[in-house]
Amino acid sequence: METQRAVVEYFKDLERALNEEKEKGTPKGDPAYSRIYTQLSKDIFQIGIARDELRDAAKICGHLDTFERLQQLMKKPVS
Repeated sequence: METQRAVVEYFKDLERALNEEKEKGTPKGDPAYSRIYTQLSKDIFQIGIARDELRDAAKICGHLDTFERLQQLMKKPVS
């Protein structure tokens, strides 16, 4: 249960970080989003969740939309 609370907090922090980038006007595909993803992966690994388990962890904690938002923002727009 403690791990789930920690995961929820990480995804709340992710939501805040994405909102901050939006307020700054950071464009889709900016390296800032990859850095956020990398940091999330490192942080969440500390509580025993691997990078390939992020989607499932987000889904279980009700933050799948936040995780998918990050994934979409990491992609460069197609010209």
